[in-house]
Amino acid sequence: MARKKFLRKVTYYGLFTIIILVIAEIVLSLLNVVPSDYYVNTPNSGFTWEINHDEIIGIHQDSEVSFDALGARSISNYEEANHKMFVLGGSTAACFALTQEKTWAALIEKKLGDTFWIGNFGRPGNNSNHHVLQLEQLLKKPALQDTKTVLVMQGVNDLVAYLISEERYLNLPEAKVKSFAFQHIPDDHLPWYKRFTLYKLASRAKKNISFYFNHKDHLTKTVLDIRALKKQSKIIPELPDLTKGLTRYEENIKRMIQIAKEKNIQLVFITQATMWKPNLEPQYEELMITSGFQNNEAFYSTTALYGGMEAFNQKLKTVCAQENIPCIDLQLPKTTESFYDDFHFNESGAELTAQQISEKLLEFL
Repeated sequence: MARKKFLRKVTYYGLFTIIILVIAEIVLSLLNVVPSDYYVNTPNSGFTWEINHDEIIGIHQDSEVSFDALGARSISNYEEANHKMFVLGGSTAACFALTQEKTWAALIEKKLGDTFWIGNFGRPGNNSNHHVLQLEQLLKKPALQDTKTVLVMQGVNDLVAYLISEERYLNLPEAKVKSFAFQHIPDDHLPWYKRFTLYKLASRAKKNISFYFNHKDHLTKTVLDIRALKKQSKIIPELPDLTKGLTRYEENIKRMIQIAKEKNIQLVFITQATMWKPNLEPQYEELMITSGFQNNEAFYSTTALYGGMEAFNQKLKTVCAQENIPCIDLQLPKTTESFYDDFHFNESGAELTAQQISEKLLEFL
């Protein structure tokens, strides 16, 4: 008798739970709380990145990061702009270490004036493979179909990705490239159970928890760990042959140019500035944190990385000259006046970057 009573209770509570979950799924789906379109970042979300100001040179406040309804970092309303512009790039475009109004994209908007809106779709780790897909999908959004200018800062992640894994850089399936280029993508390709809003919310919560624990100390503990590892690791003086990587890079640049021309968009490329150079001063060499290669058992030398970056930047400038596309050759002091590590801007670096780019933009906008 007690067993039957227990089973009835379990059945009752099980059915009750299922009904609640079904109702919740229906309500949440109607509210569209989880985007099912292409979004580089989660719309109307944000986070705070705490900065250790003693270790990170040139950043003087914690970073407040927020994304608007389009999933872009922005400081104004895109609906009120006469000239819409957006930015694609990796972490040097995203500038997550800098609070919203101190990023170079935001500073450019301030310099250009109130009629401009600049949406920053920079996403850490992204390279030109991702930017091609982002450009295609973002320009399909109704709110961005009247975009006039797109700025693309790229190169360093193409170089680094190719060095880490030639196979992944050249041959990663498009579905996996998409999943890294966008925080959200349409779900029609997913198994049925992964299309549920509740499943997506649980997955997002898991990612957010992982992000918090993996990144909250990135600019302190992780940086120090990498620097310590590099001091006791093998330094490789020369890069491998970059020909295949440069060929893919050229193909991606030309594909973006083609997309922009089809949409009548002014595309502007920006070369990648870094602190890398031959015979880098010891006090700056200590700041280098470029990830190790060969399972973190070795690092390429700063001189070697400088040569690789020069090759990718030259490829970009050459293609832009051939295709008559503006290319801003960013030139910054290779010191902590510009960077807090290999290639990430600090506050003064973002200001210098914004100044150079805005001056060039005014020449052809």
